[in-house]
Amino acid sequence: MMMRKVEAGFHVSKPYLFLSLNKLCLAIFLVFVESVVSSGANSIVLVVYEHLIAILVLSPLAFFLEKTKRPPITFKILSYAFLLGLLQVTLSQTLWTMSLQFVSSTYQSVAFNLIPCITFVFALIFHQEKLMFRSMNGQAKIWGLGISIGGALALLLWKGPVVVKAIIFDATSDSVIGWTLIFVGLLANGFGSVLMKHVIKMYPAEISLTALLVIFGTIQAALISAFVVSPFSWKLHFSRSVLLTLLLGGIGVAGLSNYVTTWAIHTRGPVFTASFNPLLVLFSFLLDTFVFRASTHLGSIVGALLVIAGLYLILWAKSNVIEKKEMVINRDGMDVPLIQP
Repeated sequence: MMMRKVEAGFHVSKPYLFLSLNKLCLAIFLVFVESVVSSGANSIVLVVYEHLIAILVLSPLAFFLEKTKRPPITFKILSYAFLLGLLQVTLSQTLWTMSLQFVSSTYQSVAFNLIPCITFVFALIFHQEKLMFRSMNGQAKIWGLGISIGGALALLLWKGPVVVKAIIFDATSDSVIGWTLIFVGLLANGFGSVLMKHVIKMYPAEISLTALLVIFGTIQAALISAFVVSPFSWKLHFSRSVLLTLLLGGIGVAGLSNYVTTWAIHTRGPVFTASFNPLLVLFSFLLDTFVFRASTHLGSIVGALLVIAGLYLILWAKSNVIEKKEMVINRDGMDVPLIQP
């Protein structure tokens, strides 16, 4: 009896636990890749190498773990996987990595908090979300969206006094370029998350679909790099930091993190999955401030708090909707786990 309760509790907490660990892994990776890019490594080359490692990790897992559940791969699925690779890898990952030449990982992590807002808007457009203005959940979504956007604008437009001084000087180039790269990547990622929800219904094999989009994204990024990157840039100086960045990016972020995201979108939806991005602010702030001694301004703190408050209003509203759906399912006599493995 006790074991059943523990198992049921683990099933309930799985999406929260895995998505939180997912954001911690991404926050650590952002700090590492910022250091590697600032030392002269080419951002597109890093993306290609990381996703090559991810292919080596995901392909065997997809082959052995999804033998029985993997549907046949059709031309339609390959076309969707190509488009997902373009959105999630070629555009999102490449532009975000390039932006670290212009803004710090802390600012990038705060910008990532706009992903739930953008995903929510795309979900409304494609009728994956319903916005009921008169209900409490609908009001929470509206206020959450508005507060999040206000926090992002405060972060962008209001710098404020220095709260924590840097011991090591943290210099960046023109931040407008960095924010533009980030925002285009955010649009691609938000649309990709909504599209993923549609594709995963037709092809319910999360690891295999993730492997396919990573393969296509890697091919696309490699073809682009062939035109814009010099042959000399492919020769990385394999120091300890570069090796850790490639392994963490390939195995943790491009590999397992992408799979966790695909699985969470399948089980909980794109808006719920994207709502965990505020944790990036906390993790990146702690790493950047206390480990790498970067300066922290009042504007970034206030903006981050507003973004977090707004996004968790959206998360609260989504949780209420999910609970109501589960109550209806249980009332109809269907006894299914909250989260399917």
